[in-house]
Amino acid sequence: MPEDRSEANEEEVFEFDCPECGRHIVGEADRCPGCGTEFVIEEVPMAECPYCGEPCPLESDKCPSCGRSMADDGDELRQEFPRLVAEVKPLLIISKDYEVEVGEGRRLIDKAVQAGKQRDLATAVQMVKEARSSIKAALDERLVLEEGNLEKLVEVVSRSGVDPKEVSESLTALRTMREEGDVEGALQVAAKGRKAAERSSGKFLEANDLAESLSRLIDVCDQFYLDSREAKRMLNEARDAGDHGDWGMMGILARKGREQLMRSLPEATRGEMRKAKNQLLDAKADGKDVRTLVKVLKDAGVAMNRERYDQALELLGDFKDELKRL
Repeated sequence: MPEDRSEANEEEVFEFDCPECGRHIVGEADRCPGCGTEFVIEEVPMAECPYCGEPCPLESDKCPSCGRSMADDGDELRQEFPRLVAEVKPLLIISKDYEVEVGEGRRLIDKAVQAGKQRDLATAVQMVKEARSSIKAALDERLVLEEGNLEKLVEVVSRSGVDPKEVSESLTALRTMREEGDVEGALQVAAKGRKAAERSSGKFLEANDLAESLSRLIDVCDQFYLDSREAKRMLNEARDAGDHGDWGMMGILARKGREQLMRSLPEATRGEMRKAKNQLLDAKADGKDVRTLVKVLKDAGVAMNRERYDQALELLGDFKDELKRL
């Protein structure tokens, strides 16, 4: 064992040759004992590679660890960022025009803006990419819902004795445009099909909207473990009434279920808001970046002050999700 330690110590001894006279020097030295040349150790400025995270000499063109080109990639990122922004902007406009919830995408864009202010271009680009994916997913989810609604409307219109041709054509066009990636066009034909169906199934559309609204509210309440059993019972009865063509009863039950849940939301929302504020303080004390949390909590507070407790609770759900990601 002593021999092993001796060998280990020998391996750790620093040895080098004097660059002036060539004398072999063992151990650290400020100057050469032979010619007197003073040794100056210069620290090489280092930067973190944005791709592999390993230290890389600042003046190096390539990362020694992953081999990625630092200069070229920086130029590539600077060119890629405006292209991504140009792709995301119309998606945001579409989501606003058709009232598609894209809160997650907007928060990712906020993070991209923050990274841009810190000149962290790699993170900014990554955040915009994730925002684009999130917004596209939300829009596609909406198209799936619209497709299902049109399928139901074809059935409803047929049962009312009216030719569902116009609604069927809208359904076919929606599917085609969705496959082609024409999101706005698909949403437009969905609205056209819905309008065509209103003439013969107006009560169904209104009742169906009420049922969908109740379903979303139940999902939010379940996230906070609020008692939604009675509302779920009413929703099931509403859907059953709809399956039997009783649109009036479907709407009545869905509205009652929502009203029943809404009565419990003010107190529950205030309690969750207090919890969220404490969690925000804890996260800040831990040195975490809480800027996105602050924005979400502020939006929730505005909604609560306007007595939009359902919206406030939904935002507090987003707060919980964001907190988990920190």
